[in-house]
Amino acid sequence: MQKLFVTFFYSGLLRPAPGTWGSLAGAIVGVGIYYYIGLETLFMASILLFLASISIIDSYEAKSGTHDDSSIVIDEVAGVWLAISIALSSWEQLGVDK
Repeated sequence: MQKLFVTFFYSGLLRPAPGTWGSLAGAIVGVGIYYYIGLETLFMASILLFLASISIIDSYEAKSGTHDDSSIVIDEVAGVWLAISIALSSWEQLGVDK
């Protein structure tokens, strides 16, 4: 279950460039969250995901015996969600609609 989480539904196992695949998968989900649930939810989800992932990644690395494995992309997902929420917030302030 931890592997499913830290690889963001196994997108981090895709080659080449697992971080890019994880970011792409995260962006797709992030835009869906924004469109269906809202900007504030996406922002708070990025913070919650980041905080929750710290201990889960530490535990996963201890069990797998790896450190900073390229398949761990949940941090990229949290980052892209944060970036999308900030960018879309700027767009909404300019009056650009969904």
